[in-house]
Amino acid sequence: MTIRILCVGKIKEDFYRKRIEESAAQIQRQCRFRITEVADEKTQEHMSQAQIEKVRRTEGERLLHYLPIEAGEWVVALCIDGEESLKHAWYQNMAKRIREREISQLTYIIGGSLGLDERVIRRADQTLSVSKLTFPHQLMRVMLTEHLAQHIRDII
Repeated sequence: MTIRILCVGKIKEDFYRKRIEESAAQIQRQCRFRITEVADEKTQEHMSQAQIEKVRRTEGERLLHYLPIEAGEWVVALCIDGEESLKHAWYQNMAKRIREREISQLTYIIGGSLGLDERVIRRADQTLSVSKLTFPHQLMRVMLTEHLAQHIRDII
């Protein structure tokens, strides 16, 4: 079993990076785990909708490069409009599918500061919302890795 986080941008803050490394080490004791980062686009305040879509599209192309359709991979896009996520029933369903060998890799996608391109969302097998609140995408990576570290035994 492999768990992968595919995300936009690099973590610049040391305290975020250290916490992610700690959580990743916990996850790696149970299964293969990796984080793949793609470059983010520069943004500015007061962007037009067309500029926002262009940034999303460019970042989306970079993400899609790492998302070839592969048997056994389950892709989860984290977005605010996704279904409420990460409840016990969700873990039970994933664990059952992993045991039955339907899933050999679980990939989570975290977009950039402007969100995910629609093509990436369509490529995902599922969209999940961690919260209806908005969090910086760097903090979302910390939250996801901590959550996975705490619940890895529920998944695999």
